Amino acid sequence: MSLQFVFGNSGSGKSSYLYEKVLAQAKEHPEQNFLVIVPEQFTMQTQRELVERQADHAIMNVDVLSFARLAYRVFDELGKQELVILEETGKNLVLRKVAEQQKEQLRVLGGNINKMGYIGEVKSLLSELTQYNITPEHLEDFLNEASISETLRMKMQDILTMYRGFGEYLEGKFITAEEVLSLLCDVADESALLAGSVIVFDEFTGFTPIQNRLMKRLLQIADQMIVAVTMDVREDFYHSRGVHELFSMSKKTVQVLQQMAMELHIPVEDAVVLGTGEHRRYQDAPDLLFLEQNLFRMGKNHVADEETEPEHIRIACLKNPREELRYVAQKITHLAKEEGYCYRDMAVVTGDVTQYANYVPEIFAQYDIPYFIDQTKNILFHPFTECIRSMLEIVEQDFSYESVFRFLRCGLAENLLLCAAKRSGRTEEVETWNDPLTEDDVDALENYILAKGIRGNRRWKQDWTFVMPDDTLLDMARLNEVREAMYVSFQPLYQAFHGEKENVKMQTYALYTLIRDLGLEKLLKKREEEYALQTDPLSQTRAKEYAQIYRITMDLLDKVTALLGDEVISIREYSDILDAGFEAAKVGVIPPGNDKIIIGDMERTRLNHIKILFFVGVNDGIVPKSGNQGGILSQFEREKMTECKLELAPTARKKVFIQKFYLYLNMTKPSNRLYVTYARVNADGKALRRSYLIGTLCALFPALKVEEIEEMRTAEELLTPESAMAFYMEGLKEEALEDPEWKERWLALASWYFSNETYSKRAEKLLDAAYTIHSDLPIDRAVIKALYGDTLTNSVTRLERFASCAFSHYLTYGLLLREREQQEFASVDMGNIYHDVLEHFSKKIEASEYSWFDVPEDKQEEWIVESMEDAVAKYEDASVFEHARNRYLLERMKRTVHRTVWALLAQIRKGKFTPSGFEVSFSRVNQLDAINFTLGEEEKMKLLGRIDRIDTYEMDDKIYVKIIDYKSGNTSFSLLNLYHGLQLQLVVYLNAALELVKKQNQGKEAEPAGIFYYHITDPMVETDGTQSEEEIRRAILEQLKLNGLVNESPEVYGAMDTEISGTSSVIPVGLKSDGSLRATSKVASTYEFGVMRDYVREKIQKTGQDIFAGDVSVKPYQLDDRSGCDYCPYHTICGFDVRIPGFGYRKLEQFDNAEAIIEKMKGTEQ
Repeated sequence: MSLQFVFGNSGSGKSSYLYEKVLAQAKEHPEQNFLVIVPEQFTMQTQRELVERQADHAIMNVDVLSFARLAYRVFDELGKQELVILEETGKNLVLRKVAEQQKEQLRVLGGNINKMGYIGEVKSLLSELTQYNITPEHLEDFLNEASISETLRMKMQDILTMYRGFGEYLEGKFITAEEVLSLLCDVADESALLAGSVIVFDEFTGFTPIQNRLMKRLLQIADQMIVAVTMDVREDFYHSRGVHELFSMSKKTVQVLQQMAMELHIPVEDAVVLGTGEHRRYQDAPDLLFLEQNLFRMGKNHVADEETEPEHIRIACLKNPREELRYVAQKITHLAKEEGYCYRDMAVVTGDVTQYANYVPEIFAQYDIPYFIDQTKNILFHPFTECIRSMLEIVEQDFSYESVFRFLRCGLAENLLLCAAKRSGRTEEVETWNDPLTEDDVDALENYILAKGIRGNRRWKQDWTFVMPDDTLLDMARLNEVREAMYVSFQPLYQAFHGEKENVKMQTYALYTLIRDLGLEKLLKKREEEYALQTDPLSQTRAKEYAQIYRITMDLLDKVTALLGDEVISIREYSDILDAGFEAAKVGVIPPGNDKIIIGDMERTRLNHIKILFFVGVNDGIVPKSGNQGGILSQFEREKMTECKLELAPTARKKVFIQKFYLYLNMTKPSNRLYVTYARVNADGKALRRSYLIGTLCALFPALKVEEIEEMRTAEELLTPESAMAFYMEGLKEEALEDPEWKERWLALASWYFSNETYSKRAEKLLDAAYTIHSDLPIDRAVIKALYGDTLTNSVTRLERFASCAFSHYLTYGLLLREREQQEFASVDMGNIYHDVLEHFSKKIEASEYSWFDVPEDKQEEWIVESMEDAVAKYEDASVFEHARNRYLLERMKRTVHRTVWALLAQIRKGKFTPSGFEVSFSRVNQLDAINFTLGEEEKMKLLGRIDRIDTYEMDDKIYVKIIDYKSGNTSFSLLNLYHGLQLQLVVYLNAALELVKKQNQGKEAEPAGIFYYHITDPMVETDGTQSEEEIRRAILEQLKLNGLVNESPEVYGAMDTEISGTSSVIPVGLKSDGSLRATSKVASTYEFGVMRDYVREKIQKTGQDIFAGDVSVKPYQLDDRSGCDYCPYHTICGFDVRIPGFGYRKLEQFDNAEAIIEKMKGTEQ
C-alpha cells in the first residue's frame, strides 16, 4: 500500500506518463487489476486512448472508470443488484411529491415550488448537503443558533422539512447517487477487484468530501494509488499560501491525501515531477509555452518581448456572438484547406455553450464544417415531450382550444384516427379511420372550432352540425370523424383522472396506452431514420435524440409508477411531477470518433491533443462566469453557515480563484495556436465589456494587438458556396461594386454560381429580387365586370377603404378575402348591440304617449332593460355569453347604455331639435339622387346605409336637419379626412337626409344644422370631493358632447343648446362674453356645408370611376403618423416595403386651417 503523486505543468505529459506506466505494468502483471479513475465525461475518450496506445489494441486487466462506475462495478461483483439507485429524474419526482405533502409547512419555499426549475434548485441543494456530509441533525443544530436572522431561520426550516421528508420517503426503498460512494466505502473491503489493485486518478482538479472519504478507504485496500496533479513545478507542492494561489486547489488535494496517508501510516512514495511542456506540447509554439509559464502567476512580472508580436496567439474583437463564430468558421476552413489541419485537431470552447451553440448549425453548415457540440440537451421541449404534456393538458383543461391544438400540432398526432379505430373496435367498419390525420384536417378543424367557440368535453361528444358563419363549405363528415377520434382516443385518459379511485399507477397506464395506440414509438423511429439519412451534424444530433427519447420517457413513467404508484393525486399534481421529471432528464450524445470540430464548455469538455483552440465569448460575465445568480441560499447565508462549521460548495470569492485555474487549464490545451475572441454587443444589441482576461494577455504580450473586425462581407467569405452567398448578395447593391477589385471578384463568383447546376436557380432568384421594381398595373375590364358587374352596390365604408388603399379594397371587395372567423365578442358586436338597444328604446318612446322631452325615469329604466334584453336575444350566437369575460362585458354594457340614454335625453332636452328618424335606411328609397351615381355609359353605383338618428327643427319655411352617428369607438370628425375621402360617411348621410326630409315636407327648404358623432361610453371624471352632484353631471355631459360640425347660424346652434353660456355641454361650440363664437368652435356656414356636400358627391363619383378603371395599386396613404397599413390584415399578401423600388406611401396633402381645405374643395368642384 502506497501513495504517489505525479506533478507537472499543463502540457507536461502527465496523462501520457500514467497511461504508459499503467499499460507497461499491466503487461508485466496480468494477474493484477489496474483501475484508471477519471471524471465521468472523460471515460470514453480515456478508454479509447488507452486502447490505441496498446500494441495489440486490447487491455484485459486495465479498466477506465468514473467514481460512480467504480461503485456499480463493485456492486455487480458483490451481487448487490437489489440496490435501487434514485437518479436525478427520480429525485425530482420524489421532491415534487414531498413538496406537495409538506406545502402547509413550507412558508418560504412553498410560494416558488411550482415555478419551472425550482424543484431542480431544491434537488441541487440537498445533493450538496449530502456531498458535504451535512445531515438533518446538523441543520437542526444550526437552527438553534441565536445569531441567525428570522428570514434565514424560516428558510432553513423549510430546507430541513424537505431534507427530512425526502429521506423518509426513500428510507428502505432507494438510495441516491450521492449515497452510492458512501455505500461503496462500506463494502470496499469485500471486493476482489479493489484488493491489491493499482488505482490511478487523472484529470481531476479536486475532490469532494465524500470522494475523499472513499479514497481514504481505497488507500487501505489498493496496492498503490497514483494521483496526477496539475501544478507548476516551480511551486512548493506541499504548502499553500491561500486560496488566491493559482494552484491552491491542487495543493489542497495534496494536503488532504497526505494527511490521510499519515493517519493510516501508509507510505508516500517520491513524487514524479515531469517539468514543463517545452519539449512536448509546446515544442513548436514558444508563445504558448510562455503563456503557460506566466499566466496568473503571483509575484512574477515577466513579460514577452515588447517588439515581437506573438505568432501563436491572436485576439479578435467582433460585433456580436454570431460574427465571432463566423470569424472562427473562416479561420477553421482556411486552416483545414490551406495548412492541412484536420478538424479533430481544432476545438472551440466558451463559457456559455448554450448561447453560442444556437449559431453553430447555421454558420458551420455554410462553411461545410463537421462539428460535435459537447452538451447534454434538456428534453422538456422535445416534440414527444410536448405531445405528452399536451395530452395531460387536454384532460386538465377539459378540451380547451389551446390544449387540443397543442397536441394536434406537435407533429405526432397523425395516427389519431387509427388510435380511435383500435379503441372503438371499428377498424373494419370505418375505413377512413385508418387514414392519417393531415395538416388540412387540422386546419379545417381549427377554423371550425374557432368560429363556433367549441370548448369542453361535452361539446366534443356531440355531433357538429353548425354551418360556418361565412358560409364556408366544410366536409362535415370528415370533421366529425376527427371530432369522434379525439373524443374516443382521450376518454380512457380523461376518465383515469376524473375518477375517484384511480391512483398514479392507473393514470400512468392510461397515459401509456394512449402513447401506444397512437403508435408514437414507430413514429419516433421513423423520424430518427429520416434524420439519420441526412449528413449534416444538426440532423445527426436530432437522430440521436429521437433514438433515446422514447426510452427515457418510458423510464420516467416507470419511475413515476414505482415511486408514486399507490398515491391518489390530481391531474395538476401529476402534470407537475411529470414536468419535474422531464426537467431532470437529459439526452446525451456520444462523442464523435471521426474528423469533427468539438465545441464545448471551457470547464467540462475534454480536449486532448488539440493543436488549435478557439476561445470565444471572452466577455465579462462569461469569462469568468458571473457569480451565482440564483440558488436557494444566498452568498451571505452560505457564509453564515460556514461560520457555524457547516461548509458547503466554494463561496463566490473562492469560485473566482477556481475559475482562474480552469482558465489556465483551458488556455494551455492547444499545442500550436490560440485564438481568443470577444463581442462588442450581445444578440440584443446591448453593449458588452471585454473580460479582464484580455487585459491579462495584453500585459503578458505587449506587442499583441487586438484586431477590431467589422462585419465580414469580404473575399474571406469565398471559402465555400454557402459562405460565399453573403458576399454575392452584398455585391447586388450597386454601391458595393464601385471598387474594381471587389467587382472583379464578385463577377467571378456570380459566373461560378450561374454555371453551377446546384446554385444557378438560387443565384438567379436573388438577382431578380435585388433588381425587382414594383409596378402597379390595372386589372382588365373583363375581370372588373366579372368581379363587380355593371352596378356597384356598396356602403360608404367601402369607398373609404378604397381611399385608404386601392389594393386593400380589391382584396376585400373584389376577391372577397376574409380573416378567419372566430367566436368572440368583439368591439363591432358591442357596437351592433348598442345600436339595437337605442333603436328599440327609440321605438318604445314613439309607440308611447311620451316624447323625448317628458318620458319619466321609471319608464326609462323599464324600457332600457327591455331594449337590452331584446338586443341580446337577437344576437346571432347567444352561446358567446357563456364565457365569464363576455358576461362581464355585458354587465358593463348595461351600465354604458344607462349612461348613454341619460346623456342623449339631456342633450335633446337642452335644445329644440326633435328626433324624427332612427336607423333610417336610405337605400330603400331608390330615387334619391344622394345615393345614386352614374359612373359611365353602363357603370353605376348605389350607396347603402342606415342613419342612426335624424333630428329636425322647423323654423319658418326651413327645416334644419341634424345627423348623429353612434360610435362605440372614439371617432372624431376631421375636415382633412373628409377632403381625402377617408371620412365621407357623415356628409353622405347628410345629403341623403336633406333629400329625404325635403321630399317628406314639400314646399319647405331642408338646411344642414350639423353632422355629429356620439361616442357611446361611460366616462370617468376626476373630482376632489368638493363638487356638487350637478357639477359632476355637467362634467360627465361635457365628456359626452357631440363631436362634429355645427351650422354657424346663432338660430341653429341656439336651438341645439338653449342653455348655452360659455362652452356648450351639448355641441362643440363656445361663446365669448359678447356672444360671438370662440375660435375653438367647430362650425361651418350653410354655404360651406354646400361646398362639402358637392365635393363629396364629386369624390364618390371619381372613386367609383377609379374602381371600374381597375385601380388596384398598392399605394396606402400616409398622413401624419397614420397610414393605410395601420390595422390592415393584408401585409403578407401585398408585400408592401418602402425599401423595394416602386413601393411608396401616397403622402396626403396637409393644410394650415379649415378655411384652406374649404377653398381647396371649391377649386376641385370647379
